[in-house]
Amino acid sequence: MTKSVPHQSCVMYANYFTHTKPHSVTYRDGLTFYLFRLQAEGTCRALVDGKLETIIPGDLLIYPPDQPYELNVQPRSGPESGAIQPVGDYFLIAHGEWLDSWWSNNSLPTKTNIGFDDTIITLWKHIIREKKKVMKNQEEIMDYLLRAFCLTLEQAIQIKQRTRGSETAYKMKMFIDNHAHEPLRLEQIADSVGLSVSRCSYLFKTAYGQSLFAYCIDVRLNHAQQQVLYSNLALEQVAEKSGFPSYPHFCRVFRDRFGHPPGEYRRNFGFRFNAD
Repeated sequence: MTKSVPHQSCVMYANYFTHTKPHSVTYRDGLTFYLFRLQAEGTCRALVDGKLETIIPGDLLIYPPDQPYELNVQPRSGPESGAIQPVGDYFLIAHGEWLDSWWSNNSLPTKTNIGFDDTIITLWKHIIREKKKVMKNQEEIMDYLLRAFCLTLEQAIQIKQRTRGSETAYKMKMFIDNHAHEPLRLEQIADSVGLSVSRCSYLFKTAYGQSLFAYCIDVRLNHAQQQVLYSNLALEQVAEKSGFPSYPHFCRVFRDRFGHPPGEYRRNFGFRFNAD
């Protein structure tokens, strides 16, 4: 006798749809299921984190239960032929305990442009085909397929986030390199890439292994070291031109880094300028 296997997730609906006429749907009070949607061709407008955004090919949308959802599709005529340009998307609706656990254990964005990953498209098409069948063990097969689908999506999103995170961290690094000599706040660094301070701090620490503040101090100290060694600027001027808010603070961090206060460091290691 075959022991039944409890199914913790269920695909309610899955398909690929091509829109040639205007289409809109709204769940102002939130969905009652998980909705996955991949824009395949054309564009549309969808609610993302409380704002309507343009969705382009390759954009993956994921909405959990209770999250408001709004979609507005307006197919347009081609600029030359005048023929309607279709708007196409893959979509999948599901629910279940496993999905609840998966979602709660991940911090996934509503929208990510993952492009057209062959594995994801293949799994999506497989689920669509299996959903149309009426056969023994279908629920169990769909459960396993859905889990593989979600885990593959999770992996694709994480890869995309790491790539994007590295690019963003590099932009912050360049901003600090160019502005560290100025009075610089974390909010200014975050504004330069359009993200929150907490998100920027996380991305930078992940990419470079140190905090934004620590890197800013490194840049200022390296600049100050060169000025101490190879210029005849007064040390107070070195501190100011290197971006330190006060001379005592400059002296303290300089000594901690190089083992000597700036004046002693200059006397011991600095280039000797001839007085004319």
